[in-house]
Amino acid sequence: METWHSLNTGLFLTCFLLSIVSALVPWVNGEAIMLSLAALARSPEDLVVLVLLASTGQMAGKCGLYWAGRGSLPRWSGRISAKLSSWRGRFEQSPSKPLVLVFISSAVGIPPFYAITILAGTFRVPFGRFVGVGMCGRLVRFSFVALVPQLAFRWIHF
Repeated sequence: METWHSLNTGLFLTCFLLSIVSALVPWVNGEAIMLSLAALARSPEDLVVLVLLASTGQMAGKCGLYWAGRGSLPRWSGRISAKLSSWRGRFEQSPSKPLVLVFISSAVGIPPFYAITILAGTFRVPFGRFVGVGMCGRLVRFSFVALVPQLAFRWIHF
């Protein structure tokens, strides 16, 4: 029993830490990490924990990007500034638009969630709403990544 516990702890810790890294470093693929670690899961409960940890790790990393967009990054200039002003006007007309974009981006990945996270900070999307909606999207995404191969495997061997 001790070996099972230590294996799960290592798997879970690895999932969480790599998910933070993948949130901050665009070329580290969180989906590939999730897919690889899901293959090591020993039970459906392990898969659920991995999905929760991957989503939480991703959002922990994205919180740093959000705050970077909120004011730590250099001010935009030129054409980028004009384009951002145009988007800001659209978003101010409908406060739900940025949250819809955050959800779609976090669940589907288009537009890239990395960029949308920085823009959410730049446009001052309320932080709690950003985290809640982003977490929901990440849960959808990582559930799909983790569970579809498992279901396909069971269907093929049915």
